[in-house]
Amino acid sequence: MKTTILEVAVCSPVKKNFHYLPIDGAAPQDLVGKRVKVPFGGRKLVGFVLSVLESEGDNFKLKEILEVLDDEIVISDETLALAKYISQNYICSQGEAFACAISPVMKCPKRKSKPKKIHPLSSQRHTLNESQNNALSLIKEALDGDIAKTFLIRGITASGKTEVYLNAIEYALSKGKSAIMLIPEISLTYQFIEIVQKRFGDLAGIWHSGISVTEKYRLFHKALRGEIKIMLGARSAVFAPFNNLGLIIIDEEHEHTYKQEQKPCYDAREIAAWRSDYHKGTLVFGSATPSLETYKSALDKKITLIEMPHRIDNKSLPTVNVLSLKDKILAGAFLLPETVAAISQALARKEQIIVFLNRRGFAPSIMCRKCETVYQCPHCSISMVYHKIHENLRCHYCGHSQKLPLICPKCGNKSMAFFGTGIQKAEDELQKLFPSARIFRLDGDSASLKGVYEQAYEGMKNERYDILLGTQMIAKGFDFPKVSLVCVLYADISLFVPDFKSAEKTFQLISQVAGRCGRGDTEGKVIIQTSRPEHYAIESAKNHDYEAFYRAEIVQREKLTYPPFCDTAKITVKNRDNDRAEKDAERFIQELENTRERENINVKVLGPAPSYIAKQYDIYRHNIIVKGKRGDILSLIEKTTGFKKEFSDTQIAIDISPLDLF
Repeated sequence: MKTTILEVAVCSPVKKNFHYLPIDGAAPQDLVGKRVKVPFGGRKLVGFVLSVLESEGDNFKLKEILEVLDDEIVISDETLALAKYISQNYICSQGEAFACAISPVMKCPKRKSKPKKIHPLSSQRHTLNESQNNALSLIKEALDGDIAKTFLIRGITASGKTEVYLNAIEYALSKGKSAIMLIPEISLTYQFIEIVQKRFGDLAGIWHSGISVTEKYRLFHKALRGEIKIMLGARSAVFAPFNNLGLIIIDEEHEHTYKQEQKPCYDAREIAAWRSDYHKGTLVFGSATPSLETYKSALDKKITLIEMPHRIDNKSLPTVNVLSLKDKILAGAFLLPETVAAISQALARKEQIIVFLNRRGFAPSIMCRKCETVYQCPHCSISMVYHKIHENLRCHYCGHSQKLPLICPKCGNKSMAFFGTGIQKAEDELQKLFPSARIFRLDGDSASLKGVYEQAYEGMKNERYDILLGTQMIAKGFDFPKVSLVCVLYADISLFVPDFKSAEKTFQLISQVAGRCGRGDTEGKVIIQTSRPEHYAIESAKNHDYEAFYRAEIVQREKLTYPPFCDTAKITVKNRDNDRAEKDAERFIQELENTRERENINVKVLGPAPSYIAKQYDIYRHNIIVKGKRGDILSLIEKTTGFKKEFSDTQIAIDISPLDLF
């Protein structure tokens, strides 16, 4: 007797598909390509129906599908191919790969929204300058062709890249093609929504983590049916299910937020390149400070480099003054007298100021003055940060918080010392130094409140605030013509992180935040306070000299064989028992070495070593680093996957092309 069963890829790390019986009342073939809810062990998981099979014999042990989540088919031929690519390249199951492309939490709305009338394109245009026209002409030529092509627009801050993007999208639409535009931060979404919707109206959809599960469902199906032609959003917008995708734009392509940190650890830039090849489309990377990997690809002629070296209307770049903190007396807790004077003068002229400090909280650490005990998170091997607003200590890695202790739990002393300056402390100091200034703080803590991004953007745009104080989320995208001064505090913080990209991140961050000023009629000025004024990342940022930074940094990367001269993988061995984590890491690296030698795979295996934050969420972590070509790394890991079964309660996490190696 034959039984009709369904092959389902389940959102689970198990690297095989499972079989289920169709739900009562549904034709099996009608379920193919849809999301379903299935029993899986003692849980209910989302799965993706891939095919209908005829099975011989008794299938009484098979369970039935519980619920069908979609009215329409959501898995296309492209999705099938993309899921295979993700599964192979980021070491995950097919179900986990599908969950990247098709959100498992999307929820069909109870009420069907009526299709909106599509508004025509806005007639509002800006006259392009020579470099903008050159960039647009090259992109148009690629859109006219029938081959995939990739560009890097290296345009300095305020050179007009956004207008090139908008014109390129408009041209793609005129050719009957759809477009995706990725931006790195949800904080930039509000500003871009305003720009894009003014230009394209109902043709544009907005996709990011802040929208509801029902809105995601609506947007997904609008894109699938061609009711919208543009998807603007953060990382996951790269999966917008357009059937005729012609253009993908990735703004600020150097940003780390394009890399997913949870499994599957995909890189949106690589997904964009895959989709561009699939559709024979055009991919545009844009940045004033491109990643070394992308810039080297352009220099090696693997992608086409487009230079936009001048600001709109030939406005000058801001002058940059680097102030050394060595042996200097600070005004208040963190400002040099020259910085205080510059802020005072800008305020007197009714101009706006951005103050950048990449440290959340009030003080990065708290210590007993008597026994010198530093307060660490009980679950992570990292100092807790003091937050004055709630009078508590908080771990920025696991979220644990506790009340500020009145006495030292170790020695009973009542005197505590606060070390370092966090952004909340900076806010207090600025208010004391400039009592009449209207200050707005935008960081990870304030941004968790609804509407804060919009408040910051509208407030600065409409001159309701004099000073915007923030962490790295204010370093890019914002365009406020009245900002004449940018102050970068403790500019070298990121230089001290044990990461091969630390100099690159420092240069990019300083360059990006410096580019926020001098965009209007007033000449811009940047002040950088640092204890490492001689470092080439600081010096290059001061001179607005990307090429000088690239030349210095690429030598270091080649000497130490780091990307772009190799690919990398980080294998993290985790256990609640540190000895077990360490021993299992040693066992795993031995298996990697044995496999490498036996199969003659040309990679280098390093470690194991404790992670930079050795304990997180009460779990100890030891890292193994693999360096080599991507294909060789994947081959080695694939051949040792079975060895993971040797560990009972030890987790093995694998990250291909990780953001960091520590």
